[in-house]
Amino acid sequence: MELKEDLVRTQILETGCNNKQYRSGFTLIELLVVLIIIGITATLITVNFNSLNSIEKQSNSFQKTVNFLTEESIITGNTIGLYLSSDKQFAEYLTDDKKNKIDSNYKNTFWSDTSSLRKTFKFEDGSIIELNDQMLELPMMIFYPSGENSGGQIDIYHSNYIQRLIIFSNGQITDEIISY
Repeated sequence: MELKEDLVRTQILETGCNNKQYRSGFTLIELLVVLIIIGITATLITVNFNSLNSIEKQSNSFQKTVNFLTEESIITGNTIGLYLSSDKQFAEYLTDDKKNKIDSNYKNTFWSDTSSLRKTFKFEDGSIIELNDQMLELPMMIFYPSGENSGGQIDIYHSNYIQRLIIFSNGQITDEIISY
């Protein structure tokens, strides 16, 4: 009897067990499907994370511009105007006698990277203008020597979302993503 049990154990070890009671584990196809799902999920998370990092870098870049102009206005005691078009930005001192452009060291790639995208600017009074390739004669934002600014909201229309930069009068900026 013992010999027969040893023989059965040997056969089971060599050929496997077809009895469902002893069957455990996953088939190769099940493991491959799970690995494919994990791979696709990891790829999607990485792509979304990279695009969020890119958006954050862009808003940080515009934050640097706002910070620079706020500090420049406080230090010099002059009122500064920020001019925007769809692809360019510049700032200049707003004085009664003449206008002087500010050193362009504050420039960043944020505005040029988004030059092909539609942009709008919403003033504090609620009026909205479309930023196109023509530079307006009036500044979009004004920076005062007190450290405040006129504020506003910039909407940048990407292919599947809107990036909204809200500039508060104290110089803080919030960055929101709005899905279509």
